[in-house]
Amino acid sequence: MATTFEAFTVALKSFGCTDSNSINYDVNAEKDNGMCIDAAFTECIENAILNISAKDCELESTRQYIEIYSYYKSLEAALKEKNNHKIDMYKDKLAKLCNVKRCESC
Repeated sequence: MATTFEAFTVALKSFGCTDSNSINYDVNAEKDNGMCIDAAFTECIENAILNISAKDCELESTRQYIEIYSYYKSLEAALKEKNNHKIDMYKDKLAKLCNVKRCESC
């Protein structure tokens, strides 16, 4: 006795950040995974990265830019791990350093 099955295709959606204003926007994501980095941090983080000066590493502003960048990279790692505790912690740190209000619903 032979059993026949019809062929079918399972299409899985790609999950990621679907907010085009977010730093970690994923152009291939079809469904948001709730892990977008708050848009409020974008300008602050970009500014910090562009203004880091190895020549003036003793300046308080350079130290702050390095700290912002470090927390941003840590946030990226926490997002990949899907570690909500770390995500919240790093977002809070960035909000304080960037002097912005964090989006609680992001």
